[in-house]
Amino acid sequence: MNRLIIVLAMLFSAVSFASDTPYQLITKVGDELFTDIKAVNKDGKAQPDVMKNIVRSRLMPHIDVKFVSFKLLGKHIKGLQRADAVEFIDAVDSYLVTTYANALLQYKGQEVRFEELPLGGDTEFATVKVVIKETSGPDIDMHFKFRQSKDGSWKVYDMVAEGISLLSAKQKEIISRISEVGLAQVTKELKNKV
Repeated sequence: MNRLIIVLAMLFSAVSFASDTPYQLITKVGDELFTDIKAVNKDGKAQPDVMKNIVRSRLMPHIDVKFVSFKLLGKHIKGLQRADAVEFIDAVDSYLVTTYANALLQYKGQEVRFEELPLGGDTEFATVKVVIKETSGPDIDMHFKFRQSKDGSWKVYDMVAEGISLLSAKQKEIISRISEVGLAQVTKELKNKV
């Protein structure tokens, strides 16, 4: 189940549709994606390449990989050369496709409910609550954090599960690893996880 939580966090970590509210966005992406995934997983046979294609076509066009990549770099963004940034963003993109696909192979049709929370005035930030209904255990509550882009679209930038920000946790891991072995090595490691 932890893999499903992680994948839901990642799936919605940067998806966007212009003019949709955060609630409409997460409902639309979630409904379409989980319908496709349920069809792929129905026979119980792992199909990683098919799942990667679903992730690439359904999800990746709506992920702000650049924003996520720069957040993951943290303090290492200072002085970053353009070529290094492009290579890192590409590595993060490939890593996300593989990670999402592998985790989504674990989805077995659990009910996922989206709860709309009120938007505050003219704020550019919003939160949507998601509840995964478990038949053999307690429900899992998550909060997806959105920010509104200059073009008006909403993009998820983080997910908080059990009080833990997944973006912050991954950011700490990446920043620490870059400090240890350098950006080129971390970029290579991300690409090798594909």
